[in-house]
Amino acid sequence: MNKKPNTKALSYTPANILEVARVIKEGGLAVFPTDTVYDIGCSVKQPEALKRIFKIKDRPLNQSLSILISRPEVAMEIADFREKDLEILKKIWPGPWTLITRARVHMAQGGVGPDGTVALRCPDHGIALELLRNVGDTLAVSSANLSGANSPVSFDEIEPEILEQVDAAMDAGSCPLGGETAIAKFDRKQFSIIRTGCVSKEEVARVEALVAQLVQG
Repeated sequence: MNKKPNTKALSYTPANILEVARVIKEGGLAVFPTDTVYDIGCSVKQPEALKRIFKIKDRPLNQSLSILISRPEVAMEIADFREKDLEILKKIWPGPWTLITRARVHMAQGGVGPDGTVALRCPDHGIALELLRNVGDTLAVSSANLSGANSPVSFDEIEPEILEQVDAAMDAGSCPLGGETAIAKFDRKQFSIIRTGCVSKEEVARVEALVAQLVQG
């Protein structure tokens, strides 16, 4: 069955990026592409907007959202990283990796998990990075699908039910990597690769060695 075209869908132009950024800064929700999948995003400074994402996705509140960042340096302000960790982070990001570690800052409910951790990612995608720079370097996000459904790797795969409930949406066709991020979780004692996502075995091994350096210090 063909889906009806969505009137909120914007093509990529610098002006449309600014419009989507305006919507987000004013407390709205937007769908936009990353290198992996399409995300729903909002300002980390808008608690009600975070709650809307959970409601739209029917997502349990104890499952925190990911935080997209515009560059690795931003992670230093949000999570428990040391100055010497930055060079390692620059070898991982931008890219299809979500890193979960202890948060350094307080965020609204949904930004930080019940265990005090935060999930960070710097996407390798021009539109996502441009949007991030225009909203202040961070966005709270989740994939643009209902909980339990497949993450959309092209705009056409996003359910109308999702698009009807957001305030803006950017259509940039297919996401280049076309799959979910890999996830690594770590603290100062140990680490684990929770999901390999769309990355190759070689890339998993490369980043696993880098995360081990973050743990060992």
